[in-house]
Amino acid sequence: MPIPDRFNAAKIAGLLVLAAPWASAGVYYPKQGLFDSSTGYMETELPDGWFRGSAVIARDPRLLYSCGHMLYENGMWATDYLFYRAYHSRYSPNPTQGASPRGYRYFTSYANNSDIYGQNSGRAFAYDFSIFYGTGSFGTAVGWWSDGGAIMRSSRAKRIVGYPSRLEYTGARGYYYQHATGWFTNRAVQSRGSYHYFRNVTTGGGNSGGPVFAKDTNGSYYLGGILVSGSYSTAGIYTLNSSSNSMASAALATKSVRVDSGNTDAVALPDGSSTYLVREATTSGFEENITGLSFSASITTPRRGDLDVYLRSPSGRIRWVHKQSQEAAADLQIDNADYTAKFRGQAANGVWQLKMRDAVRGNEATFNHFSVSVSATGE
Repeated sequence: MPIPDRFNAAKIAGLLVLAAPWASAGVYYPKQGLFDSSTGYMETELPDGWFRGSAVIARDPRLLYSCGHMLYENGMWATDYLFYRAYHSRYSPNPTQGASPRGYRYFTSYANNSDIYGQNSGRAFAYDFSIFYGTGSFGTAVGWWSDGGAIMRSSRAKRIVGYPSRLEYTGARGYYYQHATGWFTNRAVQSRGSYHYFRNVTTGGGNSGGPVFAKDTNGSYYLGGILVSGSYSTAGIYTLNSSSNSMASAALATKSVRVDSGNTDAVALPDGSSTYLVREATTSGFEENITGLSFSASITTPRRGDLDVYLRSPSGRIRWVHKQSQEAAADLQIDNADYTAKFRGQAANGVWQLKMRDAVRGNEATFNHFSVSVSATGE
C-alpha cells in the first residue's frame, strides 16, 4: 500500500518539494483560476523560516481549516501566521493584506507521533489537522461534511483546491495563483484512522492545508478533508470526523444540547390514520443558528413501510425520516443520524416536532421516543 510522503509544506526559502520531471497518467492537476473565494493562501513562521500553504474558511466565518505540519517543526509550533483570502497573483502578497488569526487549535497527538514516528508516518498524518480562529469574520464560510471519511471513500465528485508552489511535481512554478483539480470521482483509500489517500490525483509542493471538497446530490460542494501529503501520483488527506468537529466547536465556544420528546411514555399510533400524531422537544440557550444536528427515534411496528414520519424544525424546515413504501421490514430505529445538511443555518432555539402516522390499516405501530442533539454557539 503506497503511503504518500510529507512534502507538501514548502519553505519560502528552500522548497521542501520533490520536483519530478513527469506527471503520472490520470493526474488531474492543475487547472489555473480562482475557484473558491473561501480558500486562501497561508503563511506561517516556524523556527526554520516562513512556510507557505493553504487554508479554507469553513463551518463558521471565524474559522480557518488547515493542516498541522504547517505549524510544527523540530519540536516547536508556529508563532506568527497570516491568511490571504482568495489571493490570486503571480507575485507574493503584501503582509499588510493578510488577516492574523487570534490563535489555533491542534491535536497534541500530532506532535507526539511526529516526534516518535516521524512526520512522514501514517501515525502523524492521522492527526495532521489544525483550526485557526479569530474574533471577526475571515469571509464567507463553506459548509462541511461531518463524516468526511465516508464521503471521500464514496464516488461523489471531489475537488482539491489550494496554492501549490510547484505544479504537479513537474518543476513548473505555481506562483501565488489559486489552482483546483478537475472534479474527479476516485474513491479514497483509508490508510490509518482519519488519514486517507487518492491514487492518480496530485497537486504539488506547498499546497499543504488545501481543502478537499465533495458535492452533494444537488451539486453544492462542502469541505470533506484537508490535504496533508502528496507525491507525483497521490494525494493524502486528513478527513473530517467527530474529533475535528469537536475541535471546531471548542474554538467557537460551541455547545451541544440533546433534548428528548416530552412524553416518554410509549403511545400507539392510530391504525390506518390520515392525521399525524405529534411529539415535541424544545431547545434553548443558543446565540446563533445551527451548526450541527443529529436525530434519534424509535417506533415499533411489524411493517415500517406503513409509516409516514418527518421532523419539523423551529423555523418550519422539514426533514423526512421515513415515507410510506412497500418495505416489509419491522420497526423504525434511528440512532444519531446526521441531519446537519438539512438544518444547518436554521434557528437553533425553539420547538422541534416529530410528526408520524400509520397510514395503512392492519399493523399496529407504537411510538417510543425521539431526540435531537443540536450544536450551535451558546450563550
